[in-house]
Amino acid sequence: MKATTFQLISRRGDRPDSLLFRDSNGRLFLRAGCGAPLIRLTKRDAHHIMRHYPYHTVIDAEWRSAPDAELLECAVPFPMVDADA
Repeated sequence: MKATTFQLISRRGDRPDSLLFRDSNGRLFLRAGCGAPLIRLTKRDAHHIMRHYPYHTVIDAEWRSAPDAELLECAVPFPMVDADA
């Protein structure tokens, strides 16, 4: 069975961690924030979201797995260093 891959198509201007993706079948998915799961949207809902929030088209030819899409461009947490050590 072939794993579904996702292509980044849009980014929200005021919340750059909120992204829209599409799969190879043209279905649309929203990632609400870093590490959040991809949520499938109807085309009507996706167009409604893009009209009401400042989403900008992204030119990206790379196809990603779901875990890679969920963590795309998220800040890498640095381990806390104990100042007393």
